[in-house]
Amino acid sequence: MKIKNEIFEIPGAPLEGMSPLPAFRRHGPVSAGTTERFPQKLKETLGCDNKVLPYLMQDRYSRKRLPLKLRSFVLENRYLKARFLPEYGGRLHSLYDKINGEDLLFVNPVIQPGNLAIRNAWLSGGIEWNIGNIGHTYTTCDNVFAAILQDPDGNDFLRIYEFERLKSIFWQVDFHLPDDSPYLITHVKMFNPFDEDTTTYWWSNVAVNDTGKTRVLSSGKNVISLTGSCDYEVLPNIDAMPGVDVTYPSRATRSFDYFIQENYEGESTWEAAAYENGLVFYERSTAPLYYKKMFTWGKHRAGKRWQEFLSDGEGMGYYAEIQAGIAPSQMHDKILPAKGIYEWTQVFGGLKLEPDGLFCEDFGRACDYFGENLGKILTEEGIKALNEKLLPIASQSVSADDIVHMGSGFGAVEEMRMRIQGDGQVPTSMCFPKASIKKEQYPWVHLLENGVLPHENVRSLPDSYMIGKRWIPLMRESVAREENWYSLYQLGTAVYEVADLTKPANSAYDPEEDRRQTEEARSLWLRSVELEPNVWAYRNLAILARCANDKEEAERYYDLALGCEGVFDDFALASEYLNVLTAWRKFEKAWALFESLPDSCRRIDRIRIAAARSALKLDRLDWLDGFFREEHHDIREGECSLTDLWFEFCARRMARERGVDVNDEAAMQLLIDEAWDSCPPDPSIDFRMSFDKNLKYRI
Repeated sequence: MKIKNEIFEIPGAPLEGMSPLPAFRRHGPVSAGTTERFPQKLKETLGCDNKVLPYLMQDRYSRKRLPLKLRSFVLENRYLKARFLPEYGGRLHSLYDKINGEDLLFVNPVIQPGNLAIRNAWLSGGIEWNIGNIGHTYTTCDNVFAAILQDPDGNDFLRIYEFERLKSIFWQVDFHLPDDSPYLITHVKMFNPFDEDTTTYWWSNVAVNDTGKTRVLSSGKNVISLTGSCDYEVLPNIDAMPGVDVTYPSRATRSFDYFIQENYEGESTWEAAAYENGLVFYERSTAPLYYKKMFTWGKHRAGKRWQEFLSDGEGMGYYAEIQAGIAPSQMHDKILPAKGIYEWTQVFGGLKLEPDGLFCEDFGRACDYFGENLGKILTEEGIKALNEKLLPIASQSVSADDIVHMGSGFGAVEEMRMRIQGDGQVPTSMCFPKASIKKEQYPWVHLLENGVLPHENVRSLPDSYMIGKRWIPLMRESVAREENWYSLYQLGTAVYEVADLTKPANSAYDPEEDRRQTEEARSLWLRSVELEPNVWAYRNLAILARCANDKEEAERYYDLALGCEGVFDDFALASEYLNVLTAWRKFEKAWALFESLPDSCRRIDRIRIAAARSALKLDRLDWLDGFFREEHHDIREGECSLTDLWFEFCARRMARERGVDVNDEAAMQLLIDEAWDSCPPDPSIDFRMSFDKNLKYRI
């Protein structure tokens, strides 16, 4: 089997850059609520924390699509055709069943980012490889390395790989499709190259078509359900939706997910999506990829709206997710031991069976029926033997000549640091050539080669950060040798953000250490602006004041940032400050700031949404008329901002007509309640996850 390297043409909205502002983690203890029946054993590692740094937010894109020409790699035999996109995290875009003439996955006809991932931008469709931290992964809209290698039988196979910068883990996925295989074979390998434990995370995220009758079958029946507190229940029903068989995604009355649990003891587990014509997509995996998940948007209006929003419009894009992970749920941390390796095999395929067996009323019988038929294709012993065969292949070395697509240059920078400090080693199954190093890696190469960070122009936009504890001593040495605003700013950012990753998040927080980090960061940022006033350190000082609930001090620092040279070279600071001012109900100041911005900033969607809140409170209803006719794209999953604005807008119009005082809060609340019932918003702005005005679903 030979891999094809093809240009793949598809309409899409490309990413247009990243925010220069560091998105800091939440400083405080991590916990998660549970019910009384939630097993004690599962509470031990329950509680994950969202972390973005050292990565930057990918919040620059639109709804304007262009004809994109993407790199793709195609694996094909007589059974299947699989297409991978290395520019989007190595995503498996499509898996076509040639025997049955159908796509096994939901294949999105467009590339349309939406605000759902850790770093904002995310795509629906295909299979996504999630590593590192809770949420859609850091590399979901990034380039990853791709290499074409040969197995001992002479077949090409594709390897994607990267260095995960937060947890300092190397990871790879090998894709095999021998001529006689009815399923796509993947083998994942994760490496911890250091002498201490680290937390990690993995979920293979599969989007399957939700036809309205799709049913999800699985090898396990006990589930962790997330419908408020973490609960422990048994399929096909959960208490939050009485009388609903939740193994049918489209029957759910709300968006929700569940994580399938069993006492696995090392066996292979599986999950499948069955369609009404008898076609079944399935995945099966070995240890430690035990756990399975199902996510559905549900049958409510906003659930459908979200799916259409991420695809090509009304009537398009309906999918459910079936996933497989190495921890009991996505709220659990997993420890990867010092110098440890996790690896497993997972296969994806399709088969046609009798619909009556798949859709019988008894869920257990339907699962048994499918499990027996899957066993005719690939038994538990068979996938374990396949895994053993792939172990040595996964260790095959990669050379620069094998690389067919470049990923991030940070793997090459980390290899330089390892060599200089004698700390850690890149696995031989990966190669990070120096040719991958670009502008965003330059400050860190300069630090390694010269012992100091460069003296950047104060107007330069920070385009990378390092927050790992192996880099902080190098930054301290840089500051000791040569203080400049940039080195102090970067060290302060690293000191404030670095966290204990050797323990699960629910036990890692140390309040005394957190206080020390905060005070050191404050001192470094104050020294940075003392040497040279700069937007970035002033903004971070404002963040510290906000965390201390000192609004006056935070506002002072934001205002100082606004007075710095080049503050509007990028819109990020203005966007953040506008949202802060509106949250503090300083509407007149927020509106004045909005009107003072250059056109390039006033056009930004997130800035316009913040400005709309002020326009509403200042009774600028004519301006809002135009706002509601605009197309909005930067809406976070679960966000109700547009509909909240709409209902109050309608209430204020009614107040004008009826002579109601808009400062009478009780009277206005009655009008807002009336607007919920009598003024439905245009579907283009309606992203609500609940239509009960007394029970809004929010992130």
